[in-house]
Amino acid sequence: MKKRIVSLLFLICLGISFRATAQSDPEKAACMQNGRFVLAVDLSWNHKQQLKFAELYDIDTLLLKQLFSDTLNITKSVAGWTVQIVKQGLLEMSKNINELEAQGKIFDDIVLSNLPNLIGLAPEEDVSYGTNELTDVRAFNYDGKAACFFLPAIKNIRKVMLAGSFNNWNTMLNPMKTTDSGWILCMNLHPGKYTYKFIVDGNWKHDPNNKAKEKNEHGSYNSVVYCYNHTFTLNGYQNASKVIVTGSFNNWKENELKMTKTTAGWRLPMYLRNGTHSYKFIVDGEWINDPASKSVRPDGRGNFNSFLGIGDTLLFRLNGFTNAKEVILTGNFNDWNTGELFMKKTTTGWEMPYVTGSGNFEYKFIVDGVWMTDPANPNTVGSGEFLNSFVSFGPSYAFRLAGYSDAKEVIVTGSFNEWREDGYRMIQNKGGWDFSLYLRPGRYSYKYIVDGQWIKDEANPLWEENEHGTDNSVLWIQP
Repeated sequence: MKKRIVSLLFLICLGISFRATAQSDPEKAACMQNGRFVLAVDLSWNHKQQLKFAELYDIDTLLLKQLFSDTLNITKSVAGWTVQIVKQGLLEMSKNINELEAQGKIFDDIVLSNLPNLIGLAPEEDVSYGTNELTDVRAFNYDGKAACFFLPAIKNIRKVMLAGSFNNWNTMLNPMKTTDSGWILCMNLHPGKYTYKFIVDGNWKHDPNNKAKEKNEHGSYNSVVYCYNHTFTLNGYQNASKVIVTGSFNNWKENELKMTKTTAGWRLPMYLRNGTHSYKFIVDGEWINDPASKSVRPDGRGNFNSFLGIGDTLLFRLNGFTNAKEVILTGNFNDWNTGELFMKKTTTGWEMPYVTGSGNFEYKFIVDGVWMTDPANPNTVGSGEFLNSFVSFGPSYAFRLAGYSDAKEVIVTGSFNEWREDGYRMIQNKGGWDFSLYLRPGRYSYKYIVDGQWIKDEANPLWEENEHGTDNSVLWIQP
């Protein structure tokens, strides 16, 4: 006999909105995404809520007991369900709709409601720069907040959906609106790179008016678009035939980023990752600095470049050493260039402001030719001559390991730093060990190394099996 699940209120699966609703009500724990039936499981539900969840979605008692046991051991598959840990106390389990129907479960009267507003979704990856390659200027527009996608009218088309990295490739979330000239959809996005496709009457199509595309895992192509956050301008030079902008962001390529002539000079809007960037203009083959900018720095090879900063300012300080003739700042943020960032002398030492985005940075000072770590910063990574000072700018997570007061060294390591054994040394504070990191939204596995012994985080109930049979702790960073 078939089990019929009827008149359920389904939410679109998209991050916090769906999950937050599910946490408060088992009746709203279900959604449909990309042909899969997804359930959000709140591990704090009381016994009555657990039974209600099992009754609504035909969950057997053994699976229910496993999900809400005191010791949570989640593998990739549980009783035929694909399971992932969303965050502490919240799981998602999913199955293909066809598989459920084959098992005799039918889902009727699906209602799509409470569609979340797409505001401030993060770009899909941290690329350095990008420009769009549109063959129709209407295809995409961005005003610094709202991004508008446009598909020109196609005969006999009834419905167009937009799916991409901005909505987790959800096929039902973003219907495009028809106009007298085509189909349009606007949403709020942060600057950065996004990939997308149109779904035209059920058929996936990349944007015919966008030449930028990249191959996907299905053997087809996704369209690529950038939301801009900077415009290069060069006034004058009206007699020039070609002007190129180049810099550290594109490895100084000499013929890639061609500027467009305007009535006042030349311009090129583009996306630049948050940080400090060196650049130059190439006017008919002649390299010049930006005449409108007084910000120039040496490049370590006897030349000077213009530079700009996008983001927030991180102030590096070295106290003392007032008798030194020269102090240089270098780190992974400037590819360890030893001839670029000359620190400014103050009454108490030396300082250097550096514009960057959120991230984890290693650095050192070079005092009159002698390399040294920051004496005021206890955070270090590496070992021996590769021991560097460390700072996390805009950290998004604080690791805490309680106890172990007799330990000499505690390191936190994981998928975020390729499991380096000489990775992030934690700082001993009252009652335990601490370390803060910037982690982009996503899922991470990690462990602590206490005086050489690898242990999982006993304070974190989320963990998974690893290839060594010793298990890793699991962490989710929300957007």
